[in-house]
Amino acid sequence: MRHIFASAVKRDPGSAVALAVALLALISIETIFLEAYWKRGEETRKSNDQLEASNSQMQRQVAELHAATQRVSATFTRLNDGIIRVPGNDGRLLNPLRNPKENLEFTDNKVAKSFRDYGLVVNSLKASRRESSISFEAASNHFEFHRLLPFLAEQENSNAFLFLDKLDLIRPVEVPAFSMSPTGLQTMFLIRVLSAPK
Repeated sequence: MRHIFASAVKRDPGSAVALAVALLALISIETIFLEAYWKRGEETRKSNDQLEASNSQMQRQVAELHAATQRVSATFTRLNDGIIRVPGNDGRLLNPLRNPKENLEFTDNKVAKSFRDYGLVVNSLKASRRESSISFEAASNHFEFHRLLPFLAEQENSNAFLFLDKLDLIRPVEVPAFSMSPTGLQTMFLIRVLSAPK
């Protein structure tokens, strides 16, 4: 019996070839699937690396934002303190029931006080108010020029919303031109400051 089976196998080599072809096809299919899985794994690894890089960059940016929080808060406080608070709509519209000569309403604020402390006379100009700002007039007869530049720099640094509409400096007639002695000039400022309702 063994002899008959062995001779049958020897006589039919096509089955061995078919088995070999089937094995090769199976190995090829497995190789194709494994290569596809490997490519997907590489793409996933690359996308993970990109996500990790972007996450680390975002973490650095968040750390920088946390570090800048105090500076932002200080800047916001400084800008917010520069706005003059006025009651209701009085900062935007004229009140027809009030006497226009009563211009002391807004002179009691930081801007007017700083000009007054420096020796200037300050009055509010209600008639010249613009949409969201109020204007002041400050004047002096003894403001020396060598005090003017540091004063203006100090005022500009102390209030981001302070704007000088006009600055007049007049030398007294009795003082000769190009005088070497300190001279009190006739000085007048027109100042505009951002305002908001209380």
